[in-house]
Order: sequence, then C-alpha cells, then structure tokens
Amino acid sequence: MHAQKTKSILENILLASHVFVIVLLLAESRLVIPAWLHVVGRLHPMLLHFPIVLLLLAVAILLFPQLVRSNKDQQYYGTYLLLWGCVLTAYTVIAGLFLSLENAGSSSLLQNHKWTGLGLFWLSSALYVFSDKLVLRPALKTVTVAFMGVLIIATGHFGASLTHGENFITGPLQTNEVQLVSLEEAEVFEHVIQPILENKCLSCHKASKQKGDLRLDEVEHILKGGESGPAVVPGDVEKSLLAHHILLPLEEEGHMPPKSKTQLTEEETELIISWIASGGDFNKKVLAYEPEAPIFQLASQRFEDIPKTYTFKPASPDKISSLNSFYRKVAPLGGGSPALSVSYFGRQNFAAKSLEELQLIGEQVVELNLNHMPVKDEVLAPIAKLPHLEKLYLNFSDLRGEGLQHLTSLQHLSTLSLSGSPLNETALPPLLELKTLKELYLWNTGLDDGQISDLQKALPNTLIETGFADDGTIYQLNPPTLKFDRAFFKDQAKVEILHPIQSTAIYYTLDGSTPDSIHSVLYKEPIFLDSKITIKAKAFAEGWLGSADTGAEFIKSSIRPDKYHLNFPPSDRYKGDLVNSLFDGKKGKPDVWDLAWLGFNPTDLDVEMEFNDAQDIKEIQLSYWYQGGSWLFPPAEVEIWTTDDGGKWELAHQFRPTMPDKDEASGLKLLPIPFSANGIQKMRLVAKPAILPRWHGAAGQQGWLMIDELVMN
Repeated sequence: MHAQKTKSILENILLASHVFVIVLLLAESRLVIPAWLHVVGRLHPMLLHFPIVLLLLAVAILLFPQLVRSNKDQQYYGTYLLLWGCVLTAYTVIAGLFLSLENAGSSSLLQNHKWTGLGLFWLSSALYVFSDKLVLRPALKTVTVAFMGVLIIATGHFGASLTHGENFITGPLQTNEVQLVSLEEAEVFEHVIQPILENKCLSCHKASKQKGDLRLDEVEHILKGGESGPAVVPGDVEKSLLAHHILLPLEEEGHMPPKSKTQLTEEETELIISWIASGGDFNKKVLAYEPEAPIFQLASQRFEDIPKTYTFKPASPDKISSLNSFYRKVAPLGGGSPALSVSYFGRQNFAAKSLEELQLIGEQVVELNLNHMPVKDEVLAPIAKLPHLEKLYLNFSDLRGEGLQHLTSLQHLSTLSLSGSPLNETALPPLLELKTLKELYLWNTGLDDGQISDLQKALPNTLIETGFADDGTIYQLNPPTLKFDRAFFKDQAKVEILHPIQSTAIYYTLDGSTPDSIHSVLYKEPIFLDSKITIKAKAFAEGWLGSADTGAEFIKSSIRPDKYHLNFPPSDRYKGDLVNSLFDGKKGKPDVWDLAWLGFNPTDLDVEMEFNDAQDIKEIQLSYWYQGGSWLFPPAEVEIWTTDDGGKWELAHQFRPTMPDKDEASGLKLLPIPFSANGIQKMRLVAKPAILPRWHGAAGQQGWLMIDELVMN
C-alpha cells in the first residue's frame, strides 16, 4: 500500500510538471521571473546528474532482462526507476528553462541542448505511461528504450559542450590538421595568435556561444568586442580587454580563461600581449616586423623550416679537416647534414688552384662563397664539378662574364650573386641558360637596362635584383654596423664601425646624441674606450639619404670575482649560461630567447662572490630588462651582504628601487646600487623580483627579474 501511494503521488507530480513545462514553453518570450527563480535555474547543473543515473539504470534493466531475476522484477524495478527518473528530470528541465530565460540566448548549441532535454523528458514519461502495453510488443519497447538512451547521450553531449566547450565529449576522437607554413609565409595573427584563441578561448566566445556578448572567431567581432568594450585596441595593451583579462590573477573572477579551463602558457600570454603592443595587425607577416621587436622574436621561434635532406653520403672528417685553413672554411650546413658550405677569406691569399682542391668534397658542396675574391672567368671551370651546388656568391669579383658558361651544367643552382662584378655582354648568353635560378643578384654589374630586360623575359621564374636605379628617387642608406667583442669591458673596448658600401662616410658621437655630417666625428679608425660611453653612428653618401642611426652602450666593469655561484637556480626558460652570464661581458637583447638573460621568478637572484685579492668597490650596477607591458620589472629590493672576521654573513646594505610608473619607456636599463666598501674579500648580492604595481594589468602577481650582467667598479 505504501509503495502504491508513493507511486500515485509521483505520477501526479509528473503530470503537474508536464503542464508547468508546457506553460513555460508557451509563455517563454513574454515571461519575466523573479530573482529567486534565477537561483533555481542556476541549480540546473547540480540537479541533472541524479536523474541521468536513474534513467540509465532504467534503460539498462528494460533492455537487458538478465540483470534481474524475472520478467516481473524487470517490469517492477524498470518502471519504478523510470518514474523517479521522470520526476527528477522534470525538475531538471524546469531549472534549465529558468536558466535559459536568464541568459536569453538562442545559440544553436543551447537550442539543441534544450530540445533534446525536453525530448528525453517527454519520451521517458511516455515510456512510463505505456510500459504495460509495450510488454506485449518487445521489439517496439526495445527500440523506444534504445532511442531514449541515445537522447540521454545527446543531451549530455550538448550540455557538456555548453559548459566546457563545443565537442567536449567527442574532442579526443577528432584530429586537427596542423597547417605547416614556412617562416616566409607565416602571418602573425593567422598562424600564431588565432590558433591560441581557437584552443583556449573559442569554447566560450564564438557564434554558438557568446559569453559577455563577445566573439573571438572572426576579426570584425574581435575589434567590435563584447558588452564591456573592444577585445583588441591595436597598439594599446591597456585598453584591450583581451589583454586585461588574461593578465588578471588566476583567482580573480574576471581572469580568462576561467580557472576551471586550460590556461594560457606564459609564452602564449606574451605572444598576445606583444602582438597587441606591436599594432595588433591582422594581416602582417612575421618577417615584416623588425628583428628586435618582441613579437618577431617570439613568433619566429614557432616556424622552423624543415631542413632539406640530401641523398649523397657525407665527406670524411679527414677530408674536411685537410681543406680548412686560415683563408678557407668548410663547414656542415647543419648538425647531421652531409651538405657543406665553403667560404673564402682574404683577397690576397686566394689562389685559383684552391678551387680544384674542392674536388675532394665535390659531391657534398652546396654553398660556395667567393665574395671579394679576385675570381677571373678562366678559373670557374672547377665549379662545374660541384654537381649539387645550390648557392654561389661571386660579389665584387673580377668576372667579365664569359666564364659563367661553366655554370650552365649545374642542375641545382638556385642562387647566383654577381653584384659589384664588372660584367659585360659576354655574361648575357650563359645567364640566359640558367633556368634553375630562383634568385639572381646583378646590382652594380654594368649590364644595361636592355640586357636586364632580356634576362627578365628569359627567366620569368627568377627574382632578378638590380639594386639602385636612378629614376630620380633618393634612397636611404642602410645603417652602419658596430663590431666589438663585449659591451661590458674590464679595461678597454675596441669598436669598429663598418658599412658594406665603401664609399660612404660614417659619422659618430660618444654622448648618445644623434650624429650628423657637420658636427659629429668622421670615423677613420677603430675607437678605443676606457669608460662608460654610448656610441651612435650614421652613414652618409652623395646621392643617398643618410641612414638611420645605429648605436650601442658600452659599460666598464673592472672588478670581476674569481669565484662565484648562485644559491638558487634561475628559471629553466631563462637560464642563459647560468651564473657565468653575470660576468661574461655579453649584453642581452630585448628577446626572451636570448641566452644572455638570467630570469628569476619566484626565486631571487642570490649570487655569492669571492675575490683572491681584497677589492675596493665604489660602484655596483645591475643590468636588467624592463618591459612594462609584460612582466619584466626591476627588483623590488637589493641586499648586499659581506662577511665579518669570522666568515659570518652580515647585511651591509639594503636598497629598495623606485618602481617605474605606467608611462616609463621599456628597454635595457642599469640600476645603480648605492654601495661602496673597501677590502671586500667575499660578497653576496640578493635581488628580489617585484610584485607588479597597481597600474599593471596583472597587479599583485610576481614579476620577472631579467638580468644579463652584474657591473662592479
């Protein structure tokens, strides 16, 4: 009697639930519900698990009678579990409808989940009502129960996709084709940023699901943004909400992706931030950025050209060694490759017979550099015996052109550079036959416009670079280069300033100011430095615009410890040459992959130093990298420790640098530490990473301390 009464109550509740669900569906577009019912709606994810279990048990018992002792038990337990499952499903459906009213969403994914859930509710109820009749029709009963099982899985799949991202359940079964592109073809957004968004963001921000009314699946929607504003403001990290949310601490509610989902890696975060800071261009190629730009440094690492494989056997090490000398260098193209590159040095040391000696490794030579060598036409014959030669550089040679006929038999020659060589009309016939060329450089060779035009017609698939043409346009010189061993030097530094065009005049300054051709010093010979100086140089030539300036800072570091070690290791990602990076004289570049940097987070820079002879230290400086848009900051605190007579460490000085404000320019900087002492035998320096300031997008998180040198004088 008690069981029968409970069954009757449940049946009445189920009937009332069906009526209520139909009312909700009919009034859905006009219904306004109170806040407390929204709370009921948000219980939907908590309520759904129990009815799913009951329905699945009912399905199992009704489909597989062997699970119970008799047909009578099957009907009793199967229908009783089905009734409880229907009632609890009713409340889950009602809560889900309340939740959908709160979100006011109409995405296809939400609609699929809604209607499969309703279908499951109605089908399971119908199965319960007609279960007695279906006993007599076992085939129809089996089909109905099996279809209910399919609906349970489909409803769960759509619900999981709403909560955890589309295709959450079936994701492991799917294979994603990865588009492989070369560095030359790679675009920053399409091939670097977009894949990050697809993997970490689109589960919540796409056409079928738009949390915060934000879509990140198309450029126009990224720029439009969501209910709080634009996701990306090109060039402005602070106003870009995408940057703001990914930089928030993980514990904060607004951090994206949510704490329950897979997080961005540090590299992915830096890529997005540096992309926005660099202009947030959606069509720009990786190679279009300056090599020093952080976005180039980060993005270019993702594209490694697949090394070319060669079928020929490697040359013996003894043969390679016998050909190496002070005027000729033979080296493999890469680790494990049998292909060899040969370069010549010193014009006065070149001998024509040295090309014949290359027959020892003739099969393996794929690159030959004879730039600035006195190569004449008659000595090119041995080059024809290098069957796999791909790149040949003959810039500023003594060639007239007739000898180029020896190159026509080279079936793999793709690059030929003859710039600065005094070619004449005899060069044209053999050049016209070089159909395999992809690149031909003929700048300043003496060939006239008509001959160049003939070449362009005969070699339509060849890039022919002729350099400067006097059409009235004034071109800018490329900047000179500074040649030196160390930016941090102990006693003296030698600096040479070079330019590939020898006719240029190079002017320089030693105070960091921009040089000009009137007030600055004309470079004639190497510069020797014995103190801290910033050199800037520009190139000038008649008929050209002056180059952009180039420069470098040189810092004297006259005291270096004889013994030193780190008490805590740096980060695995930024470990440079370990403790040696602090004293190797190498200045880091603004590049997170540069091996000059030691990165510390969360550990401190803690270095102990010992001097064989007691030192009088008047100046200590830390060379660090500051990048406000990222997480690279100066130390929050620096401690200097020295030893007493008993060898015990004592705190000698404590210094708290002023944290940079929001507008301070990023760059490589020196932090002076106000400390001086005499007779130092042992010293310990501790620098602690800073907590990011309030104005930073990730305020409260611990920043990175990036150090490339410890300077002492």
